[in-house]
Order: sequence, then C-alpha cells, then structure tokens
Amino acid sequence: MTQPADYDFDDTPEEQEQEPVETSETEDQADIEEDVEEDSESSTDSEGTHDKPIFTEKQQRIFDEAIGKKTFKLREMEREAEQLRKRLEEVERPVTQSRPNVPALPDPFAVSDEEYKRQIMHREQALISAAAYDMRMQMLQNQQAQIAQEAAQKQQEVLVEKVQSYAQRAKTLGVKAEELQAAGSIVGQFGIEDSLVQYILEDDHGPLITKYLSQNIGLLDSLRQMHPTRAAVIIATEIKSKAAALKPKFTNAPDPIRRPQPSGVQVKPKGPKGATFE
Repeated sequence: MTQPADYDFDDTPEEQEQEPVETSETEDQADIEEDVEEDSESSTDSEGTHDKPIFTEKQQRIFDEAIGKKTFKLREMEREAEQLRKRLEEVERPVTQSRPNVPALPDPFAVSDEEYKRQIMHREQALISAAAYDMRMQMLQNQQAQIAQEAAQKQQEVLVEKVQSYAQRAKTLGVKAEELQAAGSIVGQFGIEDSLVQYILEDDHGPLITKYLSQNIGLLDSLRQMHPTRAAVIIATEIKSKAAALKPKFTNAPDPIRRPQPSGVQVKPKGPKGATFE
C-alpha cells in the first residue's frame, strides 16, 4: 500500500490538475458500489437456493455411529428379555406331580400292634414327601416371582432404550424435541395398539411417521380401528414414504465469503490519511 510520504504535496497547481485523482477516485468508488450491489445480489441468490445445514458431515457421522451403537445395545437387551420370557414360561408350566396324600392317624384299638406300626411308618413317610413337595413348590414360586420381576425390569429397560433411540433418531431427521413431544401426545391420545406403537418406535423413520400421523388425524383414526398387523403394513407401504418427505432439506454449501453491506453505507475513500477529494 502506498504510504502518505510517497505523495508529493508541493507540486504546482498545474501539475496537480494533470493527475487524474478525482476521476480515479470516482471510478474506484463506482467500482466499489457496483461490487457491493453484486455481492448483495449474489448473497441473496445464495440464501434463496441454499438452506442452512442442519448437521455437518462430521456431526452426521457421529449421530449415525451413536444410533448404530444404540441399535446394537437394544438388540442385545431384547435377546436378554426374550431369554427371561422363555425361562418364565418354563417355570410356570403346570406341575404334573400332585402333593402326596398324608393319611390320618390309625386307631390303635381297631388294628393290631403290627398293623398300627406299619400305618404310622407309612404316614411319616407321607409327611416327609409332602414337606418336600411344599418346599419345592415354595422355591418354584420364588423363582417365578424373581424371573417375572427381572423380565418386567428388562422389558422396561428395552422400552427406555427404544424411546432414547427414537429421540436420538429424531435429531438426525431434523425433528425438534418440542415437535416430537407434541406429535407424540396427539398420536397417544388415539390409543393405538401397543404393538403398533412399538413398531413406530423401532422404525428408522419413526419420528417422521409420528409427525405425519399427528398432522393427518383422519388417517390416524383409521389406523386405530385396524388390526395392528394391517396398520403396520399400511405404514410401511404408504405412510412411510410420505412421512420421509417431512425431513428438512439441507445442504453443506458454505456461507458467502463476502457479506453484503447495508444500503446507504458510505464507501470509505482511498488515499492517504487527511487527503480530500472534491
């Protein structure tokens, strides 16, 4: 950049008139104003054709990895829940063996001494077998209660994990938390089958499906009246593609390098400090 010392302020008036200072500055100012206008128009066009990105490529990758881990964890929890369910079914199977019958005490005056002793011994063995049976039944009931509690707890953990994955998936699909909550409240009021709720929670576009259903009450009411399997088929074949269209469009295009200046801003003149141009 030319420093003020490079300018010769001792020139004669004639020499100063020969220098096209005013013309050059006028042209430069016009060029700057034109650049500002073009920059403003370019920025306006850019804003009109590009939405602000929801996630960067790195953020999207992190979200995808997080969802993948949650999905794997969910499948593991579901397998554990299924194993507990099968164990519970096994311990809940009806016991084929009946409780041993304990005979009453024999009448010592009605039978001989030898027969009396035989009946007393038989009764004592029956008492031992009955006590063992009662203890086995008590242990079985305790085992059933424990497994049932573990299964219920595991099912609750699975449900919590599904809801968390569902909420995490909503972020990647561009559905805000308050939107998802409002949509879920509307869908929940219709009382659709729990199996259908589970289906929506696990679907990769579940949050968008919920949002779409909340915006189409008539369709939601129709699904409520269907068999859950039939409703799931309708969601998979007809609703899911329409719900996917609700996903916000975004682009990774960078912001304009030059920011447009507000109209009416005076362009700063070129030249040394203190110099005036008329």
